[in-house]
Amino acid sequence: MAARQAWSGWRNGEFGVLLAALFVAVLALAGVGSLAQRTSDALAEQSRRLVGGDAAFTSDDRAIAAALGDARRLGLRAYRSVELASMVGRRGGVPELGMLKALSGDPPLLGPYTVRTPDGVRRLPRPAPGTLWLSASGAARLGVQPGGLVEVGGRPLRLAGIVLDEPDRPLNGVELGPRVILPLAEVEAGGLLGPGARARWRVTVAGPPAAVNAWVKAREAARGPGDRVETGDDLNPQLKLALDRAQRFLAVSLVLTAALAAVAIGMAARQHAERHRAIAATLRALGAGQRAIAGLYVAQLGLLGGIAILLALLAALVLQQLAGLWVARALGTALPAASAWPLLKGGLVGLWILATFALPPLLALRRVSALAVLRQDLRTPSPPALLLFGLALGGLLALFWQAAGNATTGAVLLGGLLATAAVLGLAGWSLAALVARAGRAGSGIVRYALLNLSRRRRLTIAQVVALGLSLMALLLLLLVRTDVWDQWQASVRADAPNRFVINVQPDQRPAFDAVLARLGLRPASFSPLIRARYVGPSAQQRGRPAPQGRGERLLDREFNLSTAAALPTGNTLRAGAFWNPQTARNEFSVETRFAEQLRWRLGDTLAFDVAGRRIEGRITSLRDVRWESFTPNFFVLASPDLARGLPATYITAVKVPVGDTRLAVALAQAVPNANVIDIDAITGEIRRIGDQAARVIQVVFWFAFLSGCLVFVAAVATTRRERITELGVLRTLGASSAQLRLAQLVEFGAIGAIAGGIAALAAAGIGTLFAQRVLDLPPTWSGSTLAIGALGGMLAAMLAGWLSLRRQLGTSVRETLGAGAD
Repeated sequence: MAARQAWSGWRNGEFGVLLAALFVAVLALAGVGSLAQRTSDALAEQSRRLVGGDAAFTSDDRAIAAALGDARRLGLRAYRSVELASMVGRRGGVPELGMLKALSGDPPLLGPYTVRTPDGVRRLPRPAPGTLWLSASGAARLGVQPGGLVEVGGRPLRLAGIVLDEPDRPLNGVELGPRVILPLAEVEAGGLLGPGARARWRVTVAGPPAAVNAWVKAREAARGPGDRVETGDDLNPQLKLALDRAQRFLAVSLVLTAALAAVAIGMAARQHAERHRAIAATLRALGAGQRAIAGLYVAQLGLLGGIAILLALLAALVLQQLAGLWVARALGTALPAASAWPLLKGGLVGLWILATFALPPLLALRRVSALAVLRQDLRTPSPPALLLFGLALGGLLALFWQAAGNATTGAVLLGGLLATAAVLGLAGWSLAALVARAGRAGSGIVRYALLNLSRRRRLTIAQVVALGLSLMALLLLLLVRTDVWDQWQASVRADAPNRFVINVQPDQRPAFDAVLARLGLRPASFSPLIRARYVGPSAQQRGRPAPQGRGERLLDREFNLSTAAALPTGNTLRAGAFWNPQTARNEFSVETRFAEQLRWRLGDTLAFDVAGRRIEGRITSLRDVRWESFTPNFFVLASPDLARGLPATYITAVKVPVGDTRLAVALAQAVPNANVIDIDAITGEIRRIGDQAARVIQVVFWFAFLSGCLVFVAAVATTRRERITELGVLRTLGASSAQLRLAQLVEFGAIGAIAGGIAALAAAGIGTLFAQRVLDLPPTWSGSTLAIGALGGMLAAMLAGWLSLRRQLGTSVRETLGAGAD
């Protein structure tokens, strides 16, 4: 019987909106979620360039043998290289200090180098014996072209090419003079690795995550002074923030789409339950028990819902493959294989939506009285509303929590939706009350349309809430997709600095300023850079757990301290108070996430060793830093009194045309100890992350739009049968099609105007919180976007009402009344 009723309901379209909304929700979470996961994995794969593989270990040659042995034992692919400083110069020219990178014969982990050779651009694993490669800036500084001779440590080698892409170079690497890449055999043959050589060996590995983790733990356990272990946790802060932001926005967008679909499913299920009220009453009159009726509708919903979920999962497989090809082509690399988790998650969420939004109205039919066969005025007993409301809220909060990354942000998003629903409900009730009073004073078809809102007050409130929530969700996504997202992309603006210059001595400022003036460059503010080592107290001495992972590694490195008279631009105070330079005494200001990783708290005492001098002070403020500003920023700032008299160099940032090497060449002559850090690669990665996330967001937005349209349809369908009957009565009384059309436009226009206006204001408010709490961006929203959204809501409601009843407007009275009775 359940199968026959399911087939009958499928044929006559009873389940159309419900199953369509379920299909969209599961398809979005499974298909787009899988695509988003693959895209994030691909972007994370690209970010492996920071360490040259899954993990890396840097040390002198005494520890490299153990690192290679552990890699072989764990079945990892390993790649060995060494970096050292040596004199480099053009044959017959003046040599200067350069940085050599010598490559072993191991296969590269991240693919070959891209090199411009006399034969064109080629992809090669390493230079041939007797040759070397130079970076573009290095070749410009030495004034040598491919084919020329370069002396390295007094030994001539032929320049075989200019490196265009170095896949295993840290993105934030420093160019200490010309950068030379050559075979390891050439360095060994030249005797450059003899006793006293300041060489840093590096082993990078790649392989299964479990084996990589075991290798990293072994390296950390055996790490000596100066040794360094690097993993994906050591991402550049700008890149890490960009990846996290893209993933959070995608996740929250998918959850909003599922929430919209759940609203549509709930409304469609209630409409379906009303249609089956008479059937359930008849079954009760024929002796069916509550358990039999409940089993009938549970089986019916389970059968159709299960088919819809399976079809959605199959469609998700196709969608993520097709869209994955599109994204991969734009990304320029193949996406990783899809995992089963997004598909499983989509199916589970679909079942949860059925259980909490669709099943309760149908289960309530088991309690319909047999007298309802004769008395249509008997109401269907409601299911336990509080319990179901709690289940629905708990599920939504769990989804938002997972998407946003923490319970607070999830509660903000869900609380915003609930607050908007409450305001919309109050607005719908007020609209019904006001138009009831105004309608009595009017006349004609407009009076009828306004009184309809009051006469169907409960349904009016439901329609205002449904339309308003769907509009608010769509406007929220639209605002973030345009205004906030554009602001993020603009943070890596065209005029943002793309070169850091470090090691400028205080007495070299005039020469440095003269170089910038001659090249027409304007620097960001100069900041002192103080090299220091943390000397305590430890977290254990404070009675706290020791830092783990990246926090543990940070404590073993030298810190870059600085000082400032005022809170630096792009920094926001999170806790405490920033010092007054005239009255500050022994104070530190620490970046918030950095403090969390090292288990530091406001009020803690810190001690550093600076060139044999101990400085000590308290943490008096915590700061949030906008790393994407690409100006000099520091994890730890010392108050001016602490920094006074400490040995320091200066750091600044400038903007130069991409690929322009004039700054490096000019500084090599005027300020030879100054070093230039090229961050074009970092800004390019951030733009690429934003562009690719934006492509997936376009797909998510259209799924949300489709879910919103289904909410529109479900909201209008709740009163469709009653409206058809009224149309027949009005046609009998002589109303024309034009008058009936006007009545619909007035009624739905009023609902849409109220819903659209409140939705626009709610989207602005929630969008502000969303930008601040989820994306870590300052709030921004466009008044024109909100105005267009409010107007669009009104027009959408009017269009939905007209489309739902357009066929009945031109039909005869008999046909209209017959349709209403079906």
